[in-house]
Amino acid sequence: MAEDRLDRIERILASFSKDVARNTVEANLRISSAEVTLDRLAELLNRSYHQSSERLDRIEEQTARNAQQIQFLRELVQGHISQSTPPVHAN
Repeated sequence: MAEDRLDRIERILASFSKDVARNTVEANLRISSAEVTLDRLAELLNRSYHQSSERLDRIEEQTARNAQQIQFLRELVQGHISQSTPPVHAN
């Protein structure tokens, strides 16, 4: 009877050890998969950040050009308005 109990305890421990080993392998696979996913996300975020940064740089350049053009037009219009008005009829 004691041997039967020892055999049963050994079988339970062996089964438990197999379950622990299987669960460990499955957990490691999930961790590896999560790491790959996180690496991909980090790469996508990095690429998105750089693309956004480049777009902002282009927008800033365009805004500066537009400001220069607006200033030029303002000066042109102010110069035209400040000129004396020519006579309506030539004499």
